[in-house]
Amino acid sequence: MRAAIRVPAVLMTVVIGAAGAASCSQNSSKTAAPDPSKAAAPHSEPSKTRTAPRAADLPKHAVTGDKRPSFGAADTMATGYTGRDFLTGLAKDWKLELDKPVEQEIPDGKERTYVNGRGANGVTVSAGYADRKNMSSLLCRTSTDRSDGFGFLAACTGLDVAGVGHGKASSWLKQAKKETDSLYGKKVAETGNKKEYVVSGVFTSGPVTMVLHRAYDKYSLRILGGAVT
Repeated sequence: MRAAIRVPAVLMTVVIGAAGAASCSQNSSKTAAPDPSKAAAPHSEPSKTRTAPRAADLPKHAVTGDKRPSFGAADTMATGYTGRDFLTGLAKDWKLELDKPVEQEIPDGKERTYVNGRGANGVTVSAGYADRKNMSSLLCRTSTDRSDGFGFLAACTGLDVAGVGHGKASSWLKQAKKETDSLYGKKVAETGNKKEYVVSGVFTSGPVTMVLHRAYDKYSLRILGGAVT
């Protein structure tokens, strides 16, 4: 990896591991995701420092932004899982140009490594690495008015980390979108404010938690390492 580039928190493209929520309701020649030469076979490994939330305390349906649950910093999804092959495939399928890894300072003063990418059609992706080598988070964004936007988000749920139930994740995403759109519409009708912010119910599968956010004309699918208890 090249020399670290410090990017102030206020200029960060994303801060994936800071929050999440989401349940009722998958490459370019410039890919530069971390690729450790001696990676162990991927397997889930719970964090020794992260306090995971209890599943029973997480919302099952869409909620307004002020009620979204907090997950703290995202944890490594699986030891040895760099996500390189997945990002390469995603970039190829969706014509994304992936940047070289950079280190960015997040609000709590700590630094994380990110690989960011953007497509000509406006979709974006950002993969985070809490320990500079193992993927800990993934953020996929698209505009609500893009006809192929949902397909891009669905491809992101195909993250190839062991233990993720892709069929269930796909079904969850459809319901999550339906619920967030419904709640968003209801809130706009009540307040007249098109900049309302809503969050789906939470979906957990294997070592990850997924949540869909809608803020005005943007969908943000956040996938965080560290299963709930």
